[in-house]
Amino acid sequence: MSSISSLEKIIKESRSQERSGEFGAALKHARDAIELAKTLGEPLAQSEALLNLARIQFHGGKYQDAKGTAEKALNLAPERTSAQAEAWLRLGACAAETSSLSEAEGCYQQCIEIARDAGDHQMRMRAMHNLSAGVYLPRGQFDLALAADREALQIAAKSELQDWVVFPLITIAWNYFLTGQHQNAHQSLEDLMRASQPGSWLEGYYFCLMAHLCEVEGEAGKALSLYERTRSIAEASGEPWLNIEVRLGMSCHHRLAGDGPCALAWAQEARDYAAHSGYLHEQGRALIEYSRCACLCGNRRAAEAELLEAIRILSRLGAEYDLAGARLILASLLHARKSSEAAAAWKEAAKAILDGGFAFILDQDRYSAYPLIAAYLKSADPSLADLSSRCIEQLQCVPPPPLRIVTLGAFEVWRGKQQADKRSLQKRRAGELLVLLLLKPSHTLWFDQVAEALWSDKSTTAAQGLFHQVTSALRRLLEPELPEKFHSRYLKVEEGQVTLTLPPGSSIDFLVFEELCISENWQAALEIYQGDFLFARLYMDWTAAPRERFKRLYLRALMEMAQRTMQIGQARESLDLCYRILQIEPWQEEAVLLGMQACLALKDRTGAIRLYHKLKSVLEEELGVAPQDELQALYRQIMKSQA
Repeated sequence: MSSISSLEKIIKESRSQERSGEFGAALKHARDAIELAKTLGEPLAQSEALLNLARIQFHGGKYQDAKGTAEKALNLAPERTSAQAEAWLRLGACAAETSSLSEAEGCYQQCIEIARDAGDHQMRMRAMHNLSAGVYLPRGQFDLALAADREALQIAAKSELQDWVVFPLITIAWNYFLTGQHQNAHQSLEDLMRASQPGSWLEGYYFCLMAHLCEVEGEAGKALSLYERTRSIAEASGEPWLNIEVRLGMSCHHRLAGDGPCALAWAQEARDYAAHSGYLHEQGRALIEYSRCACLCGNRRAAEAELLEAIRILSRLGAEYDLAGARLILASLLHARKSSEAAAAWKEAAKAILDGGFAFILDQDRYSAYPLIAAYLKSADPSLADLSSRCIEQLQCVPPPPLRIVTLGAFEVWRGKQQADKRSLQKRRAGELLVLLLLKPSHTLWFDQVAEALWSDKSTTAAQGLFHQVTSALRRLLEPELPEKFHSRYLKVEEGQVTLTLPPGSSIDFLVFEELCISENWQAALEIYQGDFLFARLYMDWTAAPRERFKRLYLRALMEMAQRTMQIGQARESLDLCYRILQIEPWQEEAVLLGMQACLALKDRTGAIRLYHKLKSVLEEELGVAPQDELQALYRQIMKSQA
């Protein structure tokens, strides 16, 4: 084997070990490759070996070492070659972590240009991804980040670079998570899981991001389990972002559970890890999390100090997205203690959020943002009042969490993964107004329609007062944190008319049930129907018609499935479905006939006879009629064969 072939083999082995998390072995092979390259005396070979080492140093969190190694490689690399492009790529990655996003952007653009000239599709794809992950996302340029990663995926698809698709998938999922597009984030993570090698640090990214999603969606137990799996992979691999991020996740988990000291300890670990590696962006994020934990522990002064340090670091780096979030929290803390600096802090925070297009931050951190907006909305300072007013306008463009409403067998209202307080459903008949709106195809009602359904015994004047109360109660039910003067994103009330807006992804069980029945997806329809429509509100006249309509559809679904299962030889399943029909309507002759046939298929003649006798008794006692001819004929046939 030639020396060049040996060098290529060592580098390939080193890369394989690095991707599987064997950093020690990868580092040893990388250094062996450099020594072999030196003996060859070829600048290109030496450059490629150095770049392999720089990548491993970078993934091990040795950013200054990686930068120095990459600079050596750049000096050795021939002009307009893939090696030169990769050197710029590595320098860009180091700049993104330790110095300046603008510097990093320049390096990545150099890499893209050289890679395009060299026809190196893999390098161009990697640079596009790094531009997304290392520059656009920290700046909060989410659309640009998404476009860059999608272009990277297109390059991978055209150039058969399937081993590299995991990297854009990670940042696409992270992008969706940060901007609150959780359904899209889940889809990207499913794609990532399929593309990741079990036990690799890439799988660790999947576990960590999935844990973040579970945490914000209310599945804390599942989140903790995923964080523990992430931590195992992170510590085995030494991958810096993963080690920092899992500690931030654990801190957030315990903070949301109210365990301040435990949360603070995890935040401290994340902060120390980031500071030790020189990872500025993650250091800023860790300081923000530490400040939240310090605040929970009652140390607001420490929280403010940590935020000021985070702002200093993130400002230097140019990480505008997290910088805006840090400014918002600082303004909230200063406002809470009535500091003279609060107004100026809010002005900076609001301007950063509005200029960056980060209005969704106001909704995600509503406990910090909403009191500030409300407090300064009528400020004597026109600039502060204008900023607060603009924040409200921008909030209207942020889709609220989707609604999931259960009415069949229970009555529940869910905003995203958070269930509304059941007592709020009863308050001033807010829950009833909600269902009345849902029953209308337009989700719109006039005052007269609401008054007729809810207060038919009241005068118009009294009903008008009650109308105001019930719409206010429903607004509070759907958005309990919303200050009084804010416009609801779910409910619009004007000129005697109330309209409910359902955000994308919302689900209303009775609407889904009806759609499934229309499409004759009977099995799915049966899974949705868990009981009578608003069964706890049987006394309300307006619920009777829809309740009966849904029950008719449910009985039809049962009968259709009973017939289908019988046709394919599943007599036991068919009989069970017939019993479910007869529990509701014991006089249902079609169900008895099919049930008797199912009993015969199961060689249970006694069961068939019992079904007939029970039906005969019900029909005679309640309707004064005999079973239909077909049933009587089947019964006689059974009795004759038994004789």
